[in-house]
Amino acid sequence: MKGQPIKVTVTSSMDRQITEAIKLYDQNTQRHLDRVANHLRNQIIKRMKSTAKQSVGSPRGKKMHYPSKVGSPPAIDTGRLVNSIHVMRAMPFKSGDTHSSSVSTNVWYARKLEEGVGVGARPFMGEESQAFQNTEKYAEGIASDISINRTLPKPARTGKKV
Repeated sequence: MKGQPIKVTVTSSMDRQITEAIKLYDQNTQRHLDRVANHLRNQIIKRMKSTAKQSVGSPRGKKMHYPSKVGSPPAIDTGRLVNSIHVMRAMPFKSGDTHSSSVSTNVWYARKLEEGVGVGARPFMGEESQAFQNTEKYAEGIASDISINRTLPKPARTGKKV
């Protein structure tokens, strides 16, 4: 009679635990990024609602338009700009990608106001704005590895040589 082998198998659930830990980390990262992006959006809106306006207005249709003072966020007139500011939430992580959430507007005159092209600068969402600076401080309190960066589209080509 041959001996009957006894076999003991030792296994690890490390792969499953690592996968679960990464999933939990990703969910927390997304939540933190969304909080920071929502904070920035809320700060922008708050600053636009309480902005200092010029005392001299100009007629715009049936209403008078009182622009904000140079250096202050744009004043809310029609609500078009303030209502166009939206948050793109952080998406689930894909290998090789970085987590990101963004705040943006697609109103054509937003960049002109932000940078002061043709008018005095009225920063409301860039590094110069109080909303951006307040949000940086807020982000530092949540997590040390969150950074806020402003990106602008490339200028349109005019065909002119510089």
